[in-house]
Amino acid sequence: MNSKTSVPQINLVAYGCLFASGMATLIYELIWFRYLTLVFGASLYALSAVLCAFMLGLAGGSWIMGQILAKDGVSRRLLLWYGFFEGLIGLYALCFPLGLELLEKIYPLILSADGRAGLGLHVMEFILGTLLMLPATLLMGATLPLVGCWAVEDQKDQVLTRLSRLYGWNTMGAVFGCLFTQFFAVKYWGVQGAIWVGVILNVLVFTICFLFGRNLVQGDFQDSLNTETKTKTSSDGDKTGIHFLIFAMFAYSGMASLSSEILWTRILVFPMGTTLYSFALILATFLSGIALGSLAAKRLLGESNWVLKFILIEIAIGLVCIGILPLLENLTEWTSLADRFFYSLENSPEKTLFTRFLFAFGLMFIPTFGFGLLFPLANQIYSLNLKAVSKAIGNIYSINTLGGVAGTILTPFVFIPLLGIRLSIYYIYSILILFGVWVYLKYKNQNPGLMLASLGTAFLVLFLGKSVFVPGIETEKSGLHNFARLEINVPQERIRLLDYKEGEFSTISVVEDKESGARTIYLDGFSTATVSRSFSGSTYMQAMGYIPMVLHPSPENVLVIGFGTGNTLGIASLFPNANVHGVEIDRNVLRFSKWFSEWNHDVLQKPNTKIFVQDGRAFLRWSKTRYDVIIMEPMSPLQSGVVNLYSKEFYELALDHLKENGILVQWLPLHLVGREDARSITRTFKDVFPEFSVWNSFLTRIVLLIGSREKVTINKESFDNRMENPELKKVAEEMKVRSFLDFADFFLSDGNRLSAFLQGALEITDDRPALEFSQVSLLPPMKWETDESFLNMLRHRIDQIPPVVGVAPEEKGAFERSFKLRTAQRLGVFSRRYQGPGAEAFSNRNYFSGLEALKIYFDSYKNPSVHLDGAKWQK
Repeated sequence: MNSKTSVPQINLVAYGCLFASGMATLIYELIWFRYLTLVFGASLYALSAVLCAFMLGLAGGSWIMGQILAKDGVSRRLLLWYGFFEGLIGLYALCFPLGLELLEKIYPLILSADGRAGLGLHVMEFILGTLLMLPATLLMGATLPLVGCWAVEDQKDQVLTRLSRLYGWNTMGAVFGCLFTQFFAVKYWGVQGAIWVGVILNVLVFTICFLFGRNLVQGDFQDSLNTETKTKTSSDGDKTGIHFLIFAMFAYSGMASLSSEILWTRILVFPMGTTLYSFALILATFLSGIALGSLAAKRLLGESNWVLKFILIEIAIGLVCIGILPLLENLTEWTSLADRFFYSLENSPEKTLFTRFLFAFGLMFIPTFGFGLLFPLANQIYSLNLKAVSKAIGNIYSINTLGGVAGTILTPFVFIPLLGIRLSIYYIYSILILFGVWVYLKYKNQNPGLMLASLGTAFLVLFLGKSVFVPGIETEKSGLHNFARLEINVPQERIRLLDYKEGEFSTISVVEDKESGARTIYLDGFSTATVSRSFSGSTYMQAMGYIPMVLHPSPENVLVIGFGTGNTLGIASLFPNANVHGVEIDRNVLRFSKWFSEWNHDVLQKPNTKIFVQDGRAFLRWSKTRYDVIIMEPMSPLQSGVVNLYSKEFYELALDHLKENGILVQWLPLHLVGREDARSITRTFKDVFPEFSVWNSFLTRIVLLIGSREKVTINKESFDNRMENPELKKVAEEMKVRSFLDFADFFLSDGNRLSAFLQGALEITDDRPALEFSQVSLLPPMKWETDESFLNMLRHRIDQIPPVVGVAPEEKGAFERSFKLRTAQRLGVFSRRYQGPGAEAFSNRNYFSGLEALKIYFDSYKNPSVHLDGAKWQK
């Protein structure tokens, strides 16, 4: 060791740099993932292509560097090379946007003319994603063999000791990078700011390695650990063929681990939800188990019997993962408990995060800890059979990562569709157990007859245990051998499960309330849409299709993004001369439309309707069609990834795809977002569309934002013509729309009136996706908070008449008075509920007196926004 460099300094260089490197790698993975989904979309195929492309680069870089270092004459100053590679990664990260721009120019050339996304397109997405990320991911994959070779040199008996710490700290850096990016960096500094953090980390590693690397050569790390006992080479590695079986088993465990991450995530979304914070906790918990397992490997595994311990750990992981399966029978009850806690008045954001972490920890930690033990152990065993340690590290890392790529592809596209979630876990780990038993028997040199008998016995036990650990999926009762969700405070006996499927993209169920007949479709436990024969049961979906189609003078080309139950799409398809395009990201949602045919008018069978299974934003971005009406009905704004349909860039994209006099309507569910979220969405919408207005669909918790280039008017003649159509008249009557006044009552306010309410609201952009960090994803809004947002839009109707045309002069006075009365009736609800101005007059049904009291109040009120803090009107 160079006399100028102390032992603590060497440890700081090795562990600190790998921690920073792991952190930077996760930052890039998460951010590049964001970038590429804006190009390819967030469909399952596109997501899988991007993830596989990233992992293949890591595998390739590790393998190539392992082969290079195995050659004679390679420089011993490997730390300098490591630092140099880290510097190159940071430099490439800065250049990544340029590569993305080039990809955006190439991508349209491979799209089909009709806009459909087939297998060929997804293969090209994988190729393009690989080419874009390959320079950086190859370098990332090469770093571990570099540092591992520097740390171990030729002391093969020390691979477990040293590599376990290096890999553990590197993975722990990835844990921190995940949490830092998803909880802090993007929220406060934006996507670009997060990239700069990664670059700074790379530069820091480069600088440290440059300063110390000139003095530290191969062998110095061993000297810094000279207090450790050095053991002789274990005879474990001398058994013929065992090293190859260990190699193969480790590849399979790589597949099993990535498959499990996907399968466990599909389970955990039920009690944890599908927000960004939930997914971040799941990934961080998965990685932390691996990191801690690796760090604890030396202490737990000792210095002998490595092959035996490797086999037993693999079998133990399989047994634990199978043993957990019966507990999942209680997932519906646990989800209900989590819901009750989430909506409890005693809850807090910190408690929500902790509760969700406990779910992830309880399900994943023990198996992932085992996976963490395996990596250094596999390297230790395999290195004893190769001349160069670097080659062992490179091969082991690459084959495990390639196994992970296989798991990423097979799990969503093969295992889940064919077997379901729990049975996939059972088969994956049953094979791992059988594999482990076979390798154990080979290790013990058992005779073929005994091996066959032992394997047969293990197979029989696992085969018979299937019915015990994984009962067949039931589709008759929610929560019985399935993950169908129950709403809190709704007795199970009141619910009938109509259909259930664990699909490639999500778990879907349709349930029916036996008393009311209402039907609800759930995606991953989230109530996506409900229909009912009663008034207001599905009114908001009907209104979303009806309002813009009536407002537009002659809608011919219509786009509906988000299918749900198909109601909105079905209403739009009823209008004469309308050619309707529907975009849905999950093809299985379409298969469930049969349960809602009474409400969606069998829209999938209509000749004027065309459905595209694609990400909504990607479809619109690359479509050459311009539309008269675009209707946005995505999932909840706070769900992970949905923010891409609420950003400024998306609204600009949508505006570019509107024809002259085109209209866009955006669903804004006030009950699913907080006050600040509602202000941000509305402010972002207002900033893009030259003309903007707010509409209602009877329910106070749901409003519609309508944007266009030209001012939108309510044409009485156009409305009357629509009412002559029997199908459209029936739809209108189902919404209790029997007159032009009824239709005009949908109108809430001109967008320009909301300037004071929107002052200071955050703008939602691709770089600053504020919705993903909403407090509401950790603590649901109170009813008075939802009412406050709605009231601040409704209040502008006090002195505002909707922009109507075609009303006869002799009818105009009566129309305006009737509209004013309805405004008073609506405002009176909130005045009485929250003891506001005019409450007494409204209670006595003196509506115009109450309305005048409110007008005087607002005219004199210094703050133009209404505040209902503490469920009371603040004066």
